[in-house]
Amino acid sequence: MKKIFYIGLVAAFGFVSCNKDTKSGNTHITGEIKGLKQGTLYIQQVNDSTLVTLDSIVLNGKSTFESSFDLKEPEVLYLGLNRGTSQSVDNLILFFAEPGNLKINSSLDNFSSGATVEGSKNQELFTKYLKAKAVITNKQNVLIKEMLLAQKSKLTVKADSLDKAIQRTTSRVYLNAVNFALKNNKNEVAPYVTLTDVATINNKYLDTIYGNLTPEVAKSKYGVILKDYLELIKKQ
Repeated sequence: MKKIFYIGLVAAFGFVSCNKDTKSGNTHITGEIKGLKQGTLYIQQVNDSTLVTLDSIVLNGKSTFESSFDLKEPEVLYLGLNRGTSQSVDNLILFFAEPGNLKINSSLDNFSSGATVEGSKNQELFTKYLKAKAVITNKQNVLIKEMLLAQKSKLTVKADSLDKAIQRTTSRVYLNAVNFALKNNKNEVAPYVTLTDVATINNKYLDTIYGNLTPEVAKSKYGVILKDYLELIKKQ
């Protein structure tokens, strides 16, 4: 029960269409998917454990797109791509949207990994966080490979030493997330990262992080989810 919340919903790529003929709203997104001439883009949000489509954009002969819709507050959305006949699994971009003007650029060949998002303060902070996290996790992956080789060669002492190093890098990933959430308490990305990268490892600092959030962020979508999660684990 503890580990079930937001991040796992990414895997549920089913959606309910809510597209409107007349596109308007407080959030305006423009962008380009280089190399894409035909396909459909879906802008989606998680609502009651389901990916709901806020807008769908059919591209026919052009690579640029535009969308407008209403967004109550900053939150993570997904830009999905239906390539038609292609079987590629690289069809989903996670981004932190905010009311206002945003720009998303990517390419058909590197849809997710090559995406850039502009116009969102939360996305800017989230991108920096993910880059710092990647440095640690890449090091961890190297250590894991070295440990497996040591185990295969029956180098027990070396394997044990590498295992301890892996545990230390796991702690670094956790503490990096905790420090990020505490430092960025004025932004909605703080409780989001807490839910995805702190609560999934250890609940030790959850009360501290939640208590450090500004009143506005504490009342946000992810602030409320974090509060509910705290109340849930305290009852167990």
